[in-house]
Amino acid sequence: MRTLKVGSRKSALAMKQTQLVVDALKKNHPEWSFEIIGFSTKGDRLQQVPLAAIGGSGVFVKEVERQLQEKAIDFAVHSLKDMPACLPEDLVLAATPKRATPFDCLILKDEQALHHGGPLVIGTSSVRRAKQLEEAYPQMSFTPIRGKVETRLEKLKTENMDGTVLACAGLERLAYFDQLPAYKILSPEVCVPAVGQGILGVECRKEDAELIHVLSEITDKLTHEAAKSERQFLRRMDGNCEIPLGGYAEKRDDEWVFHAYLAETRQAKGCYLRLAGESPFELANQAADQLL
Repeated sequence: MRTLKVGSRKSALAMKQTQLVVDALKKNHPEWSFEIIGFSTKGDRLQQVPLAAIGGSGVFVKEVERQLQEKAIDFAVHSLKDMPACLPEDLVLAATPKRATPFDCLILKDEQALHHGGPLVIGTSSVRRAKQLEEAYPQMSFTPIRGKVETRLEKLKTENMDGTVLACAGLERLAYFDQLPAYKILSPEVCVPAVGQGILGVECRKEDAELIHVLSEITDKLTHEAAKSERQFLRRMDGNCEIPLGGYAEKRDDEWVFHAYLAETRQAKGCYLRLAGESPFELANQAADQLL
């Protein structure tokens, strides 16, 4: 029996996501066993520090990638939205399983709060979320909040804020929706998701041809097309966590739709694009051409 070592962050969500990948692989290869190894990344250890101050893009994946390069693990499972647009030359994105709900979720203490029209303090450290929400809901102001899903939900109870914003995918995978006081799922017309949000990225060494083939068996075709196009948009835009940037590709009936958002600074007015066509990759390039 072959045992494969799988690397992941230590958080409950990261471990759950890794287990989903392992379960999918076991269906195809019941003769294999898997050992999940959790790592604490710089982004996990320094939760009181803004991401931009500790490395920005890739801060949640670089240390796991180093374990992969040093052959301490065979492959790694990441949230694709945490992965930089360009990977190290010796590593490859080998699989993208079916995407979970990609949208952002506005979680509120009071379900009537949005209708009251009064000021609301929302906890988020994402400039992308804050910028789009303040344009949709001018009564909102924002306070920084970081940490695991469970940490942020606990802070919503204990700290002076009216709501927070989390990815639907994490809430789904950890079965938190039934525990929320009130929530509103934000459409991409209101808040364009982060590139790759809701997608798992399975990464391995480029030299491991057999493993690449096995991992590719759990790739979902539509998710792969969306991931490829969104990451092309991210590369073209030279995106990082310091600018309000979102990109999301979805298949609607017989055509692809690409949603894009950019504000050049936190103070500048944002620009939202909705493009439709046959090729999501071409739409991603068109969006970048229009926004650059």
